[in-house]
Amino acid sequence: MDSRVKLGLVLAAGVVLPGVANHLLYQSGRPTAGAVVWATGYAAMVLVVWYNWLRPLDLGPSGGTEP
Repeated sequence: MDSRVKLGLVLAAGVVLPGVANHLLYQSGRPTAGAVVWATGYAAMVLVVWYNWLRPLDLGPSGGTEP
């Protein structure tokens, strides 16, 4: 599977699944639990994206000239 497809799936799952869980918990009368589940799921998705796709990138200077 292409890395871009994996990234798209992780982003979709990291937004959709916590959002659906938040909605279901809110509808069942537990809005605080829904907010906690949404925030935790979204934060987990951000950490997964950072660890797998952003952390390995070399964003520093690459031998450029400095004054």
